[in-house]
Amino acid sequence: MPLGLFRRERPPREVLALLDAEERAVGWADLADGGVALANPLGLWLPDEEGYRRIPWHLVDKAAWDPPRLVLTVAAEGGPVGDATALVEAAPLALPLVTPRDLPGQVRERVTRSVRHSSHHAVAPQGGVWVVARRVAGRDGLAWQVRFDPETDPDDPLVREQVTGLLAAARQALTPG
Repeated sequence: MPLGLFRRERPPREVLALLDAEERAVGWADLADGGVALANPLGLWLPDEEGYRRIPWHLVDKAAWDPPRLVLTVAAEGGPVGDATALVEAAPLALPLVTPRDLPGQVRERVTRSVRHSSHHAVAPQGGVWVVARRVAGRDGLAWQVRFDPETDPDDPLVREQVTGLLAAARQALTPG
């Protein structure tokens, strides 16, 4: 039996070199456009114009596996809303995977595992808001986030007052008592 028959494939060295000493790869895939996508406990490494960037799991709002594509909706952190952070979603990012390996499963597991609480609420005068509590890799406690529906004015004082109350109620519901 050839010695290398059961050797596990490893991501390219240049991508592994991006990881900090305490980080490890938990999944990876070859991308159709070249390069690889690599998952680790802190986030998902993807190629960009400057090399590679890591997207933390708590900023991946949605992930869907639609073979051969992994479709991600990534958010950027906006300003504060009470003691939460407003999220602003980017357009979905489709990653065509040539060799998916275990990346789709790892992405789904890590995004799902990061969410501790998620609820949608209608707000007056119109629209709605998602209230989300997420675990952040490498940090204790929960990060509270809000994501406004497109038709909702996040600067409306009435909306902000309602969101502050929704955050307080969600925190209370998660606090053992």
